[in-house]
This record gives sequence, structure tokens and C-alpha cells, in this order.
Amino acid sequence: MNYNLVGNAIIKHCGGLANFVHVTNCMTRVRMTVADQTQVDMQALKGIDGVLGVVEDDTLQVIVGPGKSSKVATIINDLLKGQPASDTPLSDVELKAKQAREKAKKQTRTKVILKHIANIFVPILPALIAAGILMGLNNVLVNSAASWAMANHIAALGDFSPTQVVLDQRHLLGLSHFLDILTKSLFGFLAIYTGVTAAREFDGNIIMGGLLGAITIAPQLPELGLMPGQGGLIGVIFCVWLMCLVEKQVRKVVPDVLDVVLTPTIVLLIMTSALLFVIMPAAGIVSDGILHGLNGLLAKGGIAAGFVLSALFPFLISLGLHHGLFPIHIEMINATGHAPLFAIQIMSNAGMVGAATAVLLLTRDPVMKKIARGAIPTSILAVGEPTIFGVNIPAGFAFITGSIGAGFGGMMVVLLGVSTNGVGAAGLSALPLIADGKYLQYILSWLVGCTAAFVLTWIVGKVRGYDKATA
Repeated sequence: MNYNLVGNAIIKHCGGLANFVHVTNCMTRVRMTVADQTQVDMQALKGIDGVLGVVEDDTLQVIVGPGKSSKVATIINDLLKGQPASDTPLSDVELKAKQAREKAKKQTRTKVILKHIANIFVPILPALIAAGILMGLNNVLVNSAASWAMANHIAALGDFSPTQVVLDQRHLLGLSHFLDILTKSLFGFLAIYTGVTAAREFDGNIIMGGLLGAITIAPQLPELGLMPGQGGLIGVIFCVWLMCLVEKQVRKVVPDVLDVVLTPTIVLLIMTSALLFVIMPAAGIVSDGILHGLNGLLAKGGIAAGFVLSALFPFLISLGLHHGLFPIHIEMINATGHAPLFAIQIMSNAGMVGAATAVLLLTRDPVMKKIARGAIPTSILAVGEPTIFGVNIPAGFAFITGSIGAGFGGMMVVLLGVSTNGVGAAGLSALPLIADGKYLQYILSWLVGCTAAFVLTWIVGKVRGYDKATA
């Protein structure tokens, strides 16, 4: 991909630099806030060589693929840095009013909440993926050593457990400690990082947000009858949101000369009291209820629950709402060590790959073939967005058949008891995250989902005459 050409083409078809308010990116998408939506040429955006799809929401999201999104966003932001403020087509007041009207038209309250959660976790996602993969690698080392120690009746030696004795004999104990420190530095302090990004999302003081997150994992909490981490990330996000509201109200009544001293002090006292005596206990009940509900659904719903949940996930991904589930995945890991819902979620990847492969073989459109050849390997390795937006949604029926195929992968995940001990990307990248060494079971589940989606898409495509269409 020529990143400069793609970046400049996006700028051109979005009404020029003067129409941009904010540009950022996630794993696969360049996310843009524009001042005037009517200046955006959606069809021209979709036609840019290298663009796999466009999602029009509260932000305009152009899908270009993993690794590419950050480079294209950087190019656009570099060009925006040189833009004088006078080039902005609307005043601040007009712009905010316009954005508020557009959001009110497009978003329900539930969607707004999910979008906020997604925006909070998007900046943390790369670190979550890296830490999850490294945790998986460490689990492979530890589980292998534990199995060897049990099979050969290795005894503990001094302060070393049998597993550590084997790791030491293999000269891998230091590496295991290194990986353990690295991954626990993320997951152990995730509440702090979440507090920081939540404060940024809600326009508050990011250090205050991080401080409130730190309070929820303080080791002194048992002295107040609380457990470190009680209420989880749900409590942190709610507390930081409330802090941002309180901070704005306090600032209205505090004299300017005392603002820098009194405002943070008052806000911190109010919010710490609310956090410790109201939010953490209440959020703990909510968090436990969600976890028990999902675990009960998976336990009692069985393979039917696996099918329905996996079949629904491509729809959530297409709307960019799947990041909103990260707090639930993390809470499951904190509570049980496993995230079974995430294993079900990533079966959507299998369904989309299978459907896109069928489209590649069926279609006579050379442009679609070119896009599919580039999208399928990327989705096999990591994320499903390239096949979702580049192939299956444009094909129409393939998105539905791919989602149904994903459901069969979800059934296999439940049937074989596949789970993960981390969160991250899908496809082959998820292998190190698989818990209890069930790598073959994960691959089998993925292949079942992929095959089911391929067969369904092939049959429907033939019936619809898709293989005879030239465009």
C-alpha cells in the first residue's frame, strides 16, 4: 500500500483538511470526526485502492487493515498539524451543536455507552494483545514443566516448586519470571490504565482517573471490608465518568485563584468516599451478576448458546461494538483465570474467512478477487475486519452465511471446552492465548466454523448465480 496516496485520497474525499476535527486509529480502522458530513463522498471513499470498507457512525471509520491504519492516520495527522485554525469551516459553537445533533440522530443510549467503553479500551488494546500472547507463551513453558514434573515425580527443592525445578533444569526459569513480570505489569495494573483512558474519553483529568483506578487495587482495601479489584473495571469506568461530572461542577464554584489547589482536593475526597463506600460494593454486585449470568448461560445453554453468541459477534464487530465486551472478558479472567466468552467471540473470524474464501472462488469480479486475496491471509493471521468489510458485506449474502458458519465454530468451542487465559487478536494469533493446552481443540473448532461458512456460502452463491455475475 502507498500510504501517502491512501491518506491524501481519504482527505480529498472527506472534504479536505479543513473538514477534519479529529483523527485516530484502532487495529484496522482510521477513525475520523468531520465537521460537515455532507462533504464526505462515501462511494469515492469505498473506491480507494486499499480501502476495505467504510463505516458511518458517530465517527467515520475507514477500514484499511492491521498495521496500515496507524500509518495512514499518522500521515493525515501530520498534514493536519500544519493547518491554521482559521481554515476550520465552522465555529466551535456551531461545530459542537452540529455534532450533538448528528449523535442524537444516530445513537441510542445503549450504543453511546458501548461506544464509550470501546473508545476506552482501544488505546489499551495493543498492550493487551502483546501481554496476552506473552502470557500464553509463558503458560506453554509452565504447563509443559508441570506435566513433566508430575509424570516423573519431581519433588520440590528448597523454595522451588516441582514445576520451578524443571524450569530451572531447562534453564527457562529466568525467562518464565521475566514473562510473568511483564504480563502481570499489565493485567495487575489494568485498573490504572483504564482510569487514565476513561478520564480522557470523558474529558477529565487523566492522572486523577488513574489515581481512582489505583485505589481499587490498593492492598489496604481489606481493612475497609473490601477486596482489591472488587467491582472490576466496570466500577472504575463508572467512577471516572462521575468524577468528570463532579469536577466540572466543583470548578464552577471554586474561585479561579484557588482552582489548582481546591478543585482536585475536593473532587478526590468526594470520589474516593463514593468509590469505597458506594461504587465498589455496588459494582461488585453488578460485576458478579454479569459473570454468574454469562457462566450460567454457557453452562446451561450449552452448544446452542455457543452457536447463537458466535453467530452474533460478526454483527457487533461490523458496528465496532465488540471492544465494549473487554471489561467482561477481563473480569472473567480475574475471577476464574479463563475467558470462555472470548474463545466463542473469535470464532467469528473462522466464519468470515470461510465465507470470503468461497466468495474468492465464486466471483468473476477481478476487483473482488484482488481484495479477497489480500484480506483472507490477514484474517487468518489476526483480525476479521478485512474479510468482513472488504469481501463479505459487499457480497451481501456472504456476511449472513459467514455468521451462521461462525455459529458452528462456537458450538465446537463449547463442546470441546475451549477457553482463553488472555484477550487479543483472533485467528492464528490467538493460539498462545488458549488455556489448558487445548490448541488442537481450538484449531478444530476454527476449521469447523470456517468449513461450515464456506459450504453455506458456496451453496447460496451458486443458487443466487453469484458465480455468473461479472461485477
